[in-house]
Amino acid sequence: MFKRKQLGKTDIYLAPFSIGCSTFGNMYGDMDETIMKELVENSIDYGLNYFDTSPYYGNQLSEINLGKALSGINREDFIISTKLGRYGDDLFDFSEKTLMASIDDSLKRLNLEYVDVLLLHDIEYADFNQIITEALPALQKIKDSGKARYIGFSCYPIELIQKTIEHSEIEIDVVLSYAHYCLINHKLDNIIPFLKEKEIGIINASALCMGLLSTNPLPEWHPAPYEMIDYLQEKAVLLNLKYDVKIEDYALAYVLFNDDIDTTLVGIKTLSELENLIYVLKNTDTFSHDIYEYIINYMERYVNIELAE
Repeated sequence: MFKRKQLGKTDIYLAPFSIGCSTFGNMYGDMDETIMKELVENSIDYGLNYFDTSPYYGNQLSEINLGKALSGINREDFIISTKLGRYGDDLFDFSEKTLMASIDDSLKRLNLEYVDVLLLHDIEYADFNQIITEALPALQKIKDSGKARYIGFSCYPIELIQKTIEHSEIEIDVVLSYAHYCLINHKLDNIIPFLKEKEIGIINASALCMGLLSTNPLPEWHPAPYEMIDYLQEKAVLLNLKYDVKIEDYALAYVLFNDDIDTTLVGIKTLSELENLIYVLKNTDTFSHDIYEYIINYMERYVNIELAE
């Protein structure tokens, strides 16, 4: 149905879309455990078998719920990543002691012996020297122990991704960048050649810019300025009235045109959202260039504007 891409130089091959599980922590509204189980099973049946979580999502709830949803499924049939270092909105701890304990806690919640990918979570909130000299070496120890197959980090500022890789004495397998390759922001392009040269896996997240490119109500915590939210949501309604299409479908299809991105994480809450994701994946080439031009023109005033400093 679709071509899988190798995640950097790892032995992991991923579908163009993968499943982000912040939704399993009720960060975008409450979810039922039965729906989570069905989403996981149906995603795997469709070939979308990579799931990303974190203890930060819902105060450990995402990992707990994902672990339950994966119960009974052959371990060889899915790929899992989780994260360490961020545990609340303002709660960060990248010390070796905490990271070493945190992976054990995550594995217990997930009911797993190892994760496929282990990431430091949002390193921009940490002291850079600690990330280089303590946190990344701790990840290497975890990798050496067999509790994680590959390691890396997530980060919002694009420049910091490259800086961290350049300064690290630990080999980075994977990076996760969010909200920097989507309809409204494509700064990730600036470092893709560097990442490709290093053979580092590229996970793109938040094609909908944390819900900003959507017809659904935004969560209260969304960092975009109010005037930006009002403008884009009004335009999304007008787009639907004018062309009878949803902005989220075009935003999802847009990221698939970049062959340099190994996979894009998409948060899913309902079975209909999963079915729509598969529809977009199957029909990307049918999306109208004229509608894309219309969307890109009205978004021009906000292109590449950072949501948070």
